[in-house]
Amino acid sequence: MKVSVPKDFGNTSKKHILPLVPEPIKSIKKEELTAVSLYSDLTDHNSMQVKFSFKGLIGDNETPREILAWRRNVERALIGLDLHTGTNQYNMAKQFMRGSTLSCFESAAVVLLTKHKVDAIKQCHPPAGDAAHDAGVLETLRAAVTTASNRKLVDHLHKAYGMDVVTNLLKDVVRDLLPNKTLQRVKRYLRREARKPLDMSVKQHIHAHLPH
Repeated sequence: MKVSVPKDFGNTSKKHILPLVPEPIKSIKKEELTAVSLYSDLTDHNSMQVKFSFKGLIGDNETPREILAWRRNVERALIGLDLHTGTNQYNMAKQFMRGSTLSCFESAAVVLLTKHKVDAIKQCHPPAGDAAHDAGVLETLRAAVTTASNRKLVDHLHKAYGMDVVTNLLKDVVRDLLPNKTLQRVKRYLRREARKPLDMSVKQHIHAHLPH
């Protein structure tokens, strides 16, 4: 006997990654918020400070929109706090995450900083020519290799590339938490299924389709 299957069979739990209309804002408890004071003038640390509060990221139940908003909030906080070293940015960024988000951040840091440590050791190679056989040169290089090898991973955040490392770590966290093929699926949704709600203006609808 032929069984008639409803068209929506298996799609009852279908949920768009970034729906055109934002999800309702969840109530946030005060203890879940992280508050920082940002400088109104980064060139003057005696300038008026603005209190900025936002929810830290755990990484278990947050929606993609909440994850992206968290990333923007962290960047705003790091800029407003006027932190100029990778070490300071790294330590501060960790205050805005917990659970699987923090684990992902620290794991990604080990991978990136290990690569920088290996590169630092490789740079301590003998120069070309007869100088490679000079005992004094070799001893200096040997000491440099020992220093580079004994340096802790987090010490590499003091380098000029330290802040770039933190930026890449935040990208890795977002990439790890978002569903697979997020961009592809959002584009397909906007192209095929997104429809302007009756209570949304044309201007708002156009803005919702623009890349953020």
